[in-house]
Amino acid sequence: MSSPIAINASNIAKRVNSGHGHLTILDHLSLQVAHGERLAIVGTSGSGKSTLLALLAGLDVPSEGQIQLLGTELTELDEDARSAWRARRVGFVFQSFQLLSSLSALANVMLPLELTGAAPDSARARAAVLLEQVGLGARIQHTPRQLSGGEQQRVALARAFACEPEVLFADEPTGNLDSDTGRHVIDLLFALNNNAGTTLVLVTHDDKLAARCDRIVQLADGRIETADENAP
Repeated sequence: MSSPIAINASNIAKRVNSGHGHLTILDHLSLQVAHGERLAIVGTSGSGKSTLLALLAGLDVPSEGQIQLLGTELTELDEDARSAWRARRVGFVFQSFQLLSSLSALANVMLPLELTGAAPDSARARAAVLLEQVGLGARIQHTPRQLSGGEQQRVALARAFACEPEVLFADEPTGNLDSDTGRHVIDLLFALNNNAGTTLVLVTHDDKLAARCDRIVQLADGRIETADENAP
């Protein structure tokens, strides 16, 4: 690739103890993602795509191999160091939203900013702007229980971009949404991503969503089966 590399995974494998011996989830695969690239990881259930996402993001460590994320060798960091490092440079959007139910939409979006040391007034202003951008300016004081699934995912999008991440990881971001709501959420995701110039890595079973990315990687049995470039 001509662009600098944001993610460089080299010969990574992941094995777990299944109770009947070791189960191989990922089998010595290598992958590079350029800065600013939008990559979709697809595959059938059990192909290893969510495990791969977790490894690339430093949420887990490989059994073998090396992963560099934004120039940092993740396998050399312990769990606490990886967590602190992610808080400054990486954003996440999950299928299950993972909002704190006791906090308002505004407070949920403010949280990552406050955890990285932002002043309360600055965090509040940034969170309010992001919630306005995702169409929830009038609902910033609502808790997740008072919001629909699509609205909760929009709060999650605002939270993911709060700290201006260099890389955003999204795991089945429309998996719990109906098709119309999911399409709206994805339009917002790509709009926010384009504005920020963030590298995007997403796992999806939605072919239409995958086709909106620059490149598609298909996993099968823990290996990369195909890697297709989409037409610009």
